[in-house]
Amino acid sequence: MPPAGGRFGPQVLSAPFSHIQQNHLLHHANQHQPPGSAGLNPPNFNNHPGYAQGNQNSGLSSFSPANGASGLATGFGINGGLGAGGGGGTGLASQAAMAGFAQGAVLQQQQQQREALRRASGGSKGHIKSRIRDVWKSNLAQEMAHLRELVEKYPYISMDTEFPGIVARPMGAFTTKADYHYQTLRCNVDLLRVIQLGITLFSEDGEMPPAHPTNGTASNYQNSLVACPYTWQFNFQFSVQDDMYNQESIDFLLSSGMNMEMHEQNGIDPTVFGSMLISSGLVLLEDVRWISFHSGYDFGYLVKLMLCKPLPEDEVEYRKLLRIFFPAIYDIKFMVKSAQRSQTVNDSPLSANAANILNNLGQKSGLQDLADELGIKRIGAAHQAGSDSLLTGKIFWDMKKNIFGGAIDDDKYLGQVWGLNGLGSQSSINGGIDGQSTPNLNGATIYTNGAPSTPNNAHSGPAQPPGQQQNQSNGGGVSALTPGGGIGAFGRFSFGKG
Repeated sequence: MPPAGGRFGPQVLSAPFSHIQQNHLLHHANQHQPPGSAGLNPPNFNNHPGYAQGNQNSGLSSFSPANGASGLATGFGINGGLGAGGGGGTGLASQAAMAGFAQGAVLQQQQQQREALRRASGGSKGHIKSRIRDVWKSNLAQEMAHLRELVEKYPYISMDTEFPGIVARPMGAFTTKADYHYQTLRCNVDLLRVIQLGITLFSEDGEMPPAHPTNGTASNYQNSLVACPYTWQFNFQFSVQDDMYNQESIDFLLSSGMNMEMHEQNGIDPTVFGSMLISSGLVLLEDVRWISFHSGYDFGYLVKLMLCKPLPEDEVEYRKLLRIFFPAIYDIKFMVKSAQRSQTVNDSPLSANAANILNNLGQKSGLQDLADELGIKRIGAAHQAGSDSLLTGKIFWDMKKNIFGGAIDDDKYLGQVWGLNGLGSQSSINGGIDGQSTPNLNGATIYTNGAPSTPNNAHSGPAQPPGQQQNQSNGGGVSALTPGGGIGAFGRFSFGKG
């Protein structure tokens, strides 16, 4: 076994290297002399037990105290080598240095918290900056707790969903066109899974939660560097390998930036979300008002999440459930179409400003069309549920001011959902111009004489798609009331790939 040596080896070098020893010590002394110490002799490490040459009992730790105490307590304690009587030392032991260390530790912890939040939410830095919070299974409970705190002061909720299109069309005989659209909604909602839900909170005056609330709500954000969100984007479990979908719809969502791999690995379990939504204070309450745009399918998926079973076969029963879960609903598209058709709002003639807006809008009926006409800028990516819900809410408050004169008649507009009882032509609502029937609507026959409202045994050929009428709300489609697109009795869809 070789003899034990000091940590840095012998301090005295023999010829011909002795000059290196002296130059090194002189350089070391010059670099580390405190002010006013000129002329002092170079330090001699040989007297320290940790550096002493040939001291076998010195050990290898340069921080071990001479009295044999263990750990760093004596070295950094009140009377330790770097401190003197409560921080009155110099250099690293000074009060200024200690304060700097503490401040650095706080900043590092805050940075770690922000990074952990970003990773947990799966969101981008842009989402954090814009205050749109991505919610995955890892932060679901935390964000639902924040919503429960905020909804009491911000009871207006604008909403949007993203879902995998339309894959089926009903066949049979139906009493009204609206009944046909409900049956289309029902069979697709029962077959498919929602992918995203976006909600944005507003007060009764149209204000969103501030970045750092000071009124007792969302207390975790009061002194936090992370801003309180005003929009939450819930991302649900969805697999392109296992779940059914319309291929064009999925391609469209992928082109809009949706990460299907994240949805498969980190998506929220819909049954867990449904149970939390019921007890969240966001539903079942008349003073909580939901703001939507062309929302027949949106609310269909939300009812399914809370019901945990297929939607009712009869539209009347579905409407009863809808009123229970969502007692107060505004549908912007219904309100705008109603104003355009009647040239009135709240049973009063349109103002000059309102008439100008609606005339400029013309036949354009999409969410982005209305935003452009009102001069509202989008935040976030289009066709992402969070960004769409935020835009929906901003449009509502601007529309209330500039089209509806600052007041909305709830008796006329509340509870009306475009996509179930949307305003088409009067003949389509009544069932036909001749008052008898309108044949060949996607392979269905519409009766006005009380025929069964659900598909029956009547002969019907394969359903054909309605006229190719673009649905501006969801980026594509084939019907003014039904988003998405389909081909034949079942749409062009994929299921169980791979």
